[in-house]
Amino acid sequence: MDLTKYRDQINEIDDQILGLLQKRAEISKRVGAVKAETGIAEVYVPHRQKQIIERLKKRNQGKFPEAALETIWTEILSASRSLQDLERVAFLGPVGSFGHLAALSHFGTSTEFIPVHPQVEIFTEVEAGRADYGVVAIENSAHGTVRDVLERFQRTPLWICAETFQPIKQHLLSRSPLAEVRCIYSHPQPFAQCKTWLRQHLSDAEQIEVVSTSEAAQRAAQEPSAAAIASELASELYQVPIIAHSIMDEPDNTTRFFVIGKHIPDPSGHDRTALFFAIPDKVGALHQALGILEQAQLNLSYLESLPSRAKPWEYIFFTEMEGHIAEKRVIVAIEQLEELCRNVNVLGSYPRGTF
Repeated sequence: MDLTKYRDQINEIDDQILGLLQKRAEISKRVGAVKAETGIAEVYVPHRQKQIIERLKKRNQGKFPEAALETIWTEILSASRSLQDLERVAFLGPVGSFGHLAALSHFGTSTEFIPVHPQVEIFTEVEAGRADYGVVAIENSAHGTVRDVLERFQRTPLWICAETFQPIKQHLLSRSPLAEVRCIYSHPQPFAQCKTWLRQHLSDAEQIEVVSTSEAAQRAAQEPSAAAIASELASELYQVPIIAHSIMDEPDNTTRFFVIGKHIPDPSGHDRTALFFAIPDKVGALHQALGILEQAQLNLSYLESLPSRAKPWEYIFFTEMEGHIAEKRVIVAIEQLEELCRNVNVLGSYPRGTF
């Protein structure tokens, strides 16, 4: 009797949730109409998404699992935006890749996803208007900066709109039991990330390199006694069961992605600003530049040098710091950098991702 009573209560609550979602959908449509009337093109508003989720986390006070809460509201926001306009998001393909997973986690399923290869061509797709946004990997916790993406930022009019973190969980996929696996397909990087587990459990299996973990999953789906190292998403898309979970040597391996687009979001209250700057060739120039940021109390979270395309053996610096370009202290710091440095180029201000 008690179980029936509780189920009835849950059904009643579910009906209330559905009714509220329907009301939210109607308001989202009205928001879209207002945007159309006022000439506002952007449907995806990164700072608004960040503010909504952070506010709900504070109100939640840990009573509902926070990761689930963020996933649920990401989907609610995705569905609400789709009622205004369907977003097109480019990612490093093919489908089932970690770039696909990162894009899906950030934008939600009510989105048109466009696989692109190689990764730097994601910039071209967004620049040409064939995609509204792109999701590009910028650094990995184990392997460092993705250099070709960082260098591509030197020659694009696009802005960094958001960042998102994607845990890299490598799984062994196969239609055969572990004892029957004779060959394993994957990209060279997952093989390197899982070498200890493979040595302990499948030392006699042939390792065959392919261009992506998605192709590996496709082959494992078709060949008997074959396995693939790939993501959980690839397992779902290509219908290959996971026979060993989380086989990577470093359990905390994570890739950070930038969302790129044609606008800078407003401040969310939890932001970073990214920029390039070139220093003059004199003693103490870099120290002076970093001193400007210190004086402005701007915490530096990233600093990397790379060759300038303007002149051989000249270098520029990519940096990220806390704060938004709309904040006074950031404005003042950038003005001072422009007096000291050459080619100060702001790449965007965007909500900090949740790790």
